[in-house]
Amino acid sequence: MNRRWLALLTLCAASGSDLSLAQDAASGSATPVWHPDDRLTLSADGATLSGTDGGGGGSIGYLHELSPNVLIGAGVEYQSLYTADWTFGSLNAAYSHALTSSTRWSVHGEIHEGAGRTAGESFQYAIEALGIGTSIPGGLALDLEDRQIDVATNHGSLPKVALSKAWGTRWLTTVAYAYSVGGNLNTEYTLARVDYYGGFLNLLAGGSVGRVNPVVLSIEGLLEGQTRHLNEVFAGVTKPFHRFEVTLLADDIDLAGSKHFVGTLSCTLHLN
Repeated sequence: MNRRWLALLTLCAASGSDLSLAQDAASGSATPVWHPDDRLTLSADGATLSGTDGGGGGSIGYLHELSPNVLIGAGVEYQSLYTADWTFGSLNAAYSHALTSSTRWSVHGEIHEGAGRTAGESFQYAIEALGIGTSIPGGLALDLEDRQIDVATNHGSLPKVALSKAWGTRWLTTVAYAYSVGGNLNTEYTLARVDYYGGFLNLLAGGSVGRVNPVVLSIEGLLEGQTRHLNEVFAGVTKPFHRFEVTLLADDIDLAGSKHFVGTLSCTLHLN
């Protein structure tokens, strides 16, 4: 799934790889108590784009915990924006294990494959990612990822490094840096994010600055092949209930004057 969908999963989970690794390091525990938690997530979004009618889309995804160390998922997503629309399926998996008595390591991967049309022309949609992470004593977690992007005429590799810090069991801060290699992505950006996990609400907020190819932000059909300066601000809130959670995520993107806003509503059902 795209960045927005993954952000929703991270917000709903309250125990994503960065948080769990960082909290394990902070607590000194390499074997946290595990409770199986399979989830079905439905989302719908609406978008605006300068000078156009905008667009919208939706997705459905399923996450399954095979064991305390193994997570797998699958999903389908449809999006439309301006003159473009595209559909793709996704598979993702993650594995983590104790490295020492106070640290863990993890490996995770994603595959997104599909197709679409823009201005009457068809294009292929393919994004694959592979990453490895480890917790560091002191409540820190480090994650290294390489994302291979091949969408329409845009292609290249986008490595990213992220460092997270857990502050107790409620707060998580993350900074990340990405720089494209090869191809025509010509992308470089820095991201900062803070998450709060409370009993009543889960919150996230952050932003990105740098230069990006629009396809990196799932803005197909806009300024294709042209890198623009990025200013992005995003925020989200999740309200947990007994068996499900409702999430609202807002993402405001300014690409050198081309303004793109996406509002996403998601519901996650706990099946166990």
